[in-house]
Amino acid sequence: MFFTALLGNPVDHSVSNYLFAQYADYIGLEYAHLKLTVPTEQDLPDFLASLQRLGCLGVNITIPYKLSVIPYLDVIDKKAQAIGAVNTVVMANNQLIGYNTDGMGAGRAIATYLRTVKGGDRLTFLGAGGAARAIIYELSKKTDNITIFAPIQEELTKLVNDFDSGDKKPLQTYLLDENKLFDCLTTTDFLINATPVGMYPHGQESLISEEMVKELSRSRNLKNLLAFDAIFNPHTTKMLQILANYGSPICSGIWMMIYQAVFAFQLWTGKDVSGANFPEIEAKLTKLLYEFYT
Repeated sequence: MFFTALLGNPVDHSVSNYLFAQYADYIGLEYAHLKLTVPTEQDLPDFLASLQRLGCLGVNITIPYKLSVIPYLDVIDKKAQAIGAVNTVVMANNQLIGYNTDGMGAGRAIATYLRTVKGGDRLTFLGAGGAARAIIYELSKKTDNITIFAPIQEELTKLVNDFDSGDKKPLQTYLLDENKLFDCLTTTDFLINATPVGMYPHGQESLISEEMVKELSRSRNLKNLLAFDAIFNPHTTKMLQILANYGSPICSGIWMMIYQAVFAFQLWTGKDVSGANFPEIEAKLTKLLYEFYT
């Protein structure tokens, strides 16, 4: 039997084991995906080494280790190097090889369930960590009108330094500030949350308040503010609920998870599952998430 694992903290909320089981069933592969809580960054190398010795095909890396896992890898794919974060590790030929499939997954989710990002579109991001970096990297191929709000100045500074190529409009970055964020949202086309705010078990939290959205609705048509949240549990975050109530088209992070997993599964197994029935898989995962909460 083949197996892979999810490493992070927390991981109890994840339904990735069910997701990868769907892909394995699709191709008839005897397979298991484990969810393993890694208490601290210092524990990461032991987990990786132990899994490698056991014959694990590879791992997904989630919060908070997408950046901190990098020093423990033998090889890093060029895209993951450019992003500066790794969410997928392949264990092959006695090496740990790092990749990033988050950006591709988010890009496909946004294009499929909102619309394709076009040149000139204005994007507002919440967050500057591993997930944000991957999505910014992917969508910056489409537009350079990108503004990022985050609570930690060091993350913003590192992001700008790493992504400044000199041939594009520089990223606009701000520490989280409600007034500046409101001003930005009066003209933005896409709002993307790539922070863990609103993730289980804190599903009632949101960086965007209902009062802000209500005020925003007085100054613009929110049908033209497209919202994506990288969080998949809960399926529809508080932020997305608020925006949808005022007319914004929304996309759950469950689609990012589904699509990034297609790329990760192929890296691990060499098998293409892009023909799987994604709406059926999404419905099964949504049901699981509903049961998770009830």
